[in-house]
Amino acid sequence: MIEPVRDWPPVPGYYQIRLVKKGVFVPVFIWFGAPIVDGEALDRSPRWCVEIDGRTDRLEYDADGEPWCRVPLDPLRVWPHCARWQISEAEYEHLRARKTWAVEHAPTHPSAVPRETIDLTTMKPIW
Repeated sequence: MIEPVRDWPPVPGYYQIRLVKKGVFVPVFIWFGAPIVDGEALDRSPRWCVEIDGRTDRLEYDADGEPWCRVPLDPLRVWPHCARWQISEAEYEHLRARKTWAVEHAPTHPSAVPRETIDLTTMKPIW
């Protein structure tokens, strides 16, 4: 029997999700602990945190459209949407390595631009 997904709190672990319809899967890591901003763990109370495609924070802008500060990503943006695609830590590391490789060696690869849909007409054939 399939167990229903809880709305809250999330289940800590590794997941994958698409950022756009018909896009490539990107890695998601959910944990309960100190939030991470600019690669540093903040000295704040523990909370639910998320890393999406290697990012743990985002820029927030003021009323004039100028960058104001960096804030941690909100886990409510992906939970419970990612819950049905739980993956192992090895698969999570593979997705991260694939993104790193694509950005460096194949900038048009879908993993390098995960916020764009996959266009099969522009991809090389596999044979």
